[in-house]
Amino acid sequence: MPWGLITVCLVVLFTFAQITPVFAADMKKTGTPGCPVDKKYGNASEQAEVWYMLGYQQVLQGRWEEALSHYNKALVCDPSSNHIKIQIAKVFFKLGKIAESVSMLEDVLKREPSNIPVLMALAELYNAQKRVDDAIAVYEKVLKAEPEKTDALLFLGVLYASKRDFEKSQSRLERVLTKEPENLMAMYYLGTLYLEKKKFDAAETQFKKIIANNPNFYAAYLNLGLISEARGKLKDAEDYYNRALALNPQNLFIRERLAQLYISGKSYDKAVRELEQIAKNIPSVDIHFKLGMLYLQEKEFDKAVSEFRIVVTARPKDILSRYYLAIALIELKLYEDARTELKAILNTDPKNVNAFLNLAMTYVKQERYPDAAKVYEEVLSFEQSRAEIFAEVGHIYIQMKDYKKADDVLGRGLKLFKDNDELNFTMAVLFEKMGKMDQMIAYLKKTIAINPKNADALNYLGYSYADKGIHLEEALSLIQRAVALKPDSGYIIDSLGWVYFRLGKKEEALKYLKKALVTVSDDPTLFEHLGDVYESMGLSRKALDAWNNSIKHHAKEEGLKKRVEEKISKLKIKYKL
Repeated sequence: MPWGLITVCLVVLFTFAQITPVFAADMKKTGTPGCPVDKKYGNASEQAEVWYMLGYQQVLQGRWEEALSHYNKALVCDPSSNHIKIQIAKVFFKLGKIAESVSMLEDVLKREPSNIPVLMALAELYNAQKRVDDAIAVYEKVLKAEPEKTDALLFLGVLYASKRDFEKSQSRLERVLTKEPENLMAMYYLGTLYLEKKKFDAAETQFKKIIANNPNFYAAYLNLGLISEARGKLKDAEDYYNRALALNPQNLFIRERLAQLYISGKSYDKAVRELEQIAKNIPSVDIHFKLGMLYLQEKEFDKAVSEFRIVVTARPKDILSRYYLAIALIELKLYEDARTELKAILNTDPKNVNAFLNLAMTYVKQERYPDAAKVYEEVLSFEQSRAEIFAEVGHIYIQMKDYKKADDVLGRGLKLFKDNDELNFTMAVLFEKMGKMDQMIAYLKKTIAINPKNADALNYLGYSYADKGIHLEEALSLIQRAVALKPDSGYIIDSLGWVYFRLGKKEEALKYLKKALVTVSDDPTLFEHLGDVYESMGLSRKALDAWNNSIKHHAKEEGLKKRVEEKISKLKIKYKL
């Protein structure tokens, strides 16, 4: 992990607290031409003291510009005063004028090259300017004069680590702890150094020492969480992160780590909670993308749409976010909006296959099959490496009853992918629609030979046998295999009920047909089968109800209405209903 991510940054602590304060009595009594002397104060040196005191009063009130003005006048009157220069450097720092502050301190050091407090302050300012090498040089100079100065050692440890000179960093930090064994910051930086080097045991020791001395040191818990996460101890990591968050609820890095941890553990609701907190505090487009993905995972499609729209507004060329936005819109059945997003993707990436396929899907869901076929054919004009596209186009043409085109596109696909089970299965469906049962059976058997776990092919062949009243034991075996593969499919369960009916096992048939209707409650064939079983058992009223329900949904199967109405008519005549 990069040093900058796992450490508390070396902040400029430039307070000048260690620099000797200025008093008028310390000033040299030198006069200077150009000094704005007030006659009542006498010479330039006395006037410098007056301007200095006026500046100091402004400092006490936090009026930095006014203080700087007075201090500059004092310096004109006493240009050799390092004390005044130091005060001006302090004011420059307060005004955010780091370069000017540095320049003033460098001038002080020309006359006092061994002034330790000024050297310390200058090193911190160099660090603020990202002049790391200059800062290191100054701290090393301090250590030559005072070898055991712990704050210089501490800062050097951090600066060497930032340059990835871990050996020097470790030696400086260990010297601090030799002198001050309870120095928490030295422990922290040393632990962070070990963490960077993936010496997890040594790092853990340092962070636990910190907590033993100061249970409120949140960064120690954070790094212990990182160590636990790296070791795969995710529950421990979660506990440490939550303890860190309790001490510092505003730390968004902790929340992000927790969110990632929850995503890994598929605790999506908890991940959403953390990411929502982050999104409230920082305008991060990436966070909105992650939230969109989580809402999509949790099937909260309206919320997913809101998050992805934020991302797309911020990043209009972000194809991935726009794609997921379209997916969420499709789930909400907002097909026109979805098409708008998918077409926007295609304007940017004209051969984006997934955008084309989802565009076609929107038309299929609205039963606009010619529009869907047009999209699929456009895909096939440049993409022929995916067998499932040929199968889907063939299926669309079957829906349109354009069997010639279906045969053509499926034939093209099978030339490229002769052993693809979906293509062979779709060809079998085509032959069934064309009334060519022998060819249908041949393709179904080939499909099953290619993929013995193709539940749809197993069911289709078994049901076809059952419907014709042939090979019933084989039909039962085929459908039972299909049920094992798709136990929640109402259509396959219906097939099982139907084959039991053909085998004369009416009670078994009734059980499975009722079960099928729990899953699929609007299919006319399922109700027709149920009516047939009831009629065979002499339950005329129940048969009539089932067949009437079948007719309610007749639009889903061509020819069913006439067939079932004839059954109802015969039933009424037979039982004088």
